[in-house]
Amino acid sequence: MNGRLVALSAYALRVPLERPLPLANQTIMARDYVVAEAVDEDGRIGRAIGYSRGAPVETVIGRMIAPLWQGGDLATYATLYDATVSRNAMQGSHGIFWRALSLADCAVHDLMAIRAGVALAVYLGGAIAPVRTTLAGCYPVATETPETLAALMGQMARYRAAGVKVTGSGDLVRDTERLRVCRAALPAEVPLIIDLYNAAPPAKELAPVARTWEAFGMGWLEDPYGFDEFGELAALADSLPYPVGVGDEQAGLAHFRNLIDFGRIGVVRLDATACGGVTAFLRIAAMAAERGVPVSCHVFHHLHAQLAAVVPGASAEYMLPETGVDAIHRLLDEDLAWEGGRMVPSSRPGVGYLWNEDALRRYRDAE
Repeated sequence: MNGRLVALSAYALRVPLERPLPLANQTIMARDYVVAEAVDEDGRIGRAIGYSRGAPVETVIGRMIAPLWQGGDLATYATLYDATVSRNAMQGSHGIFWRALSLADCAVHDLMAIRAGVALAVYLGGAIAPVRTTLAGCYPVATETPETLAALMGQMARYRAAGVKVTGSGDLVRDTERLRVCRAALPAEVPLIIDLYNAAPPAKELAPVARTWEAFGMGWLEDPYGFDEFGELAALADSLPYPVGVGDEQAGLAHFRNLIDFGRIGVVRLDATACGGVTAFLRIAAMAAERGVPVSCHVFHHLHAQLAAVVPGASAEYMLPETGVDAIHRLLDEDLAWEGGRMVPSSRPGVGYLWNEDALRRYRDAE
């Protein structure tokens, strides 16, 4: 489709959480987001939102990407994207540049689908249909008791989702007990997932405990180690009767190929706001399909429901707003609907966000 990208910009938002979220290696007090905006010659705007993780992603978009893309022909955008990756090869395959590239690319894809007058899934060759969805939001908060944890599982069970994810506590004994409580409170057919948040002990210590978790009906064990720890990943994957899933914050086609081929992961966790954008998401998903490895998306469910509708077998992920573990619902005027235990992507043009402009201004000013 002919047209030009006349402006690309980004800004940061900081949205306080209702309560601190303790993780194995940090505590989250607020969600730091970046919003990227792509504008065409007719004034149409494509937007994307993602986590900044405390980094000045908006500055990188303005300094390293916008000068290359502004004025670019949207009909040859894929060539422009690849040229930008090549030009910034010295930035490696992870980190702030890739997060900036990802958000810029997501904003451009939102814009291109809006220009075409169709939902992003349709623009990419898919169709609007309910997508398999897992639920997240079970963090080990300070006030948690077995009773409150079981009540949360009861709340999640009503969604009839494809799985429920529990965030690790940093203590394997406690994690085992939390999984036991969750299993008892959920229908037997709903798999459990545990996210160890890149802070797990070595495979030789983790594997004996994690093998016992098979009794809890595990879907997969997620993100046990830091980036590029292929040896530890492979050792763990070879030791477990259920898959290891990795990739939430990671980027680049070659890297994900290595995660599968050398890390032997059994679930590819993809986030288009971090992996290299919609462009990289689709390339990585195609590579994973060739290897028979399924894709599970990481949060930002409005965007990823669209992409899961394009990638066969892929699932989206949803953080329940009432758990208070995320804040994106404060920035939007409408959430996605559920149908038969699956989330339904928006049929509006683009990703289909209904932004709360007042909230965007308020949290931008408060940043």
